[in-house]
Amino acid sequence: MVLEHMVWLTPKPGVSEAQMEQIAASIRALTHIPGVIAISAGRNITDRANGATYGVLVTLEDAEDLPLCLAHPDHQAVGVVLREHCEVLALDYER
Repeated sequence: MVLEHMVWLTPKPGVSEAQMEQIAASIRALTHIPGVIAISAGRNITDRANGATYGVLVTLEDAEDLPLCLAHPDHQAVGVVLREHCEVLALDYER
């Protein structure tokens, strides 16, 4: 079953729109990680996300790929920047 890894990003105080765009671009660049089918990341256009201004959707081949993706060094490096600049909320589901 395909796994969808959804992430909501809320910038911490002082984080600029340009920084958020750089973070989104770095996330979109992770498509080379094994098991990743697709990645989209962009700015929220509604007020329905409890303050999250960016969203990420990563489609993985199956649930077994999630821990491998999360442990990948490139994902880890992006994660450090994410947690430094944003509050992060994630949800994963199979479809």
